[in-house]
Amino acid sequence: MKKKRYCIFLVIISLILISGQSCDKKDKKGGVFLGGKGGLVIDFVEDAPPLSGIFKDEAFPIDVELINKGETDIGSGAAIIYLTGALSSSNALNVPTKQASNDAFISAVEDSEQGLVEDSLVVSLGTATYTGNLLGDSVPLDTRASVCYPYETRVQVDEFCVPSTARRVTGTDDCEIITTNNIIKEKDNSGAPVHVTSLREQQGPDFVRVTLDINNVGTGDVVVPGVCKRDLERTDLDKVRVKMPTNFVCSFKEGESNEGMIELRGGHGVLRCKRDVSNPGSAFKESVGITLSYNYMQEISKTVTINKGS
Repeated sequence: MKKKRYCIFLVIISLILISGQSCDKKDKKGGVFLGGKGGLVIDFVEDAPPLSGIFKDEAFPIDVELINKGETDIGSGAAIIYLTGALSSSNALNVPTKQASNDAFISAVEDSEQGLVEDSLVVSLGTATYTGNLLGDSVPLDTRASVCYPYETRVQVDEFCVPSTARRVTGTDDCEIITTNNIIKEKDNSGAPVHVTSLREQQGPDFVRVTLDINNVGTGDVVVPGVCKRDLERTDLDKVRVKMPTNFVCSFKEGESNEGMIELRGGHGVLRCKRDVSNPGSAFKESVGITLSYNYMQEISKTVTINKGS
């Protein structure tokens, strides 16, 4: 009897361990994408410009590093870096180069056994020289730069429910539409600064209505696709191109289609779509792919000290 209970105990422990391993594996993956809210990140290279030790009429370097933290590749020349603020418009500065771009391909982030691998590139914007008058021993200089680049968010929703349109259904439904449920899961969005944060379904007699919430989840500005310039206008901002599957019809400002432009207000936009359904069988789950296309701009600043010297 004791031997029998011991065997049962071993079986239970084995089942718990196997179950735990399965959960760990699922949690580690968490979706089809690596996810994340970053795109291309810009930062000044250390000592380029240096925080101090710069003298009037002395040239100092300006270099920036671009780090791709998202899941979209950046083609050569696609990211444009602008010097802004005083470096762009002050008469006290001599800045021969005010714009540059990446001269090499920057790969999307990749996964490895050691963790995420981020590709990066250093871009030089030459030198700058402060030639203005200093009334005191030194003056602070706010150095600014921004990067504008095309990016894309891919969304794969595996929990989209296609309901039955039959009056009497045979078989078992694989899913049920609950209007209040957000079917977007963690890592359904590829790593990028714009996400579909919510997708909800509502069932009709022979169609499904879909409502998407789209948000700027990054720290920069969303720019209309195809536009990059130093001084953006209000009409250039907060526009995202959305592409749904061809069996969806969405309400865009320019008309009804499966693809069009939406505007974000306060970093948030709503898109409403419809998918006709003719399903005589039981309800089933379907994968839905969505693509968001846009340009994105981020700015950095660094205060350096200009000294009068001897």
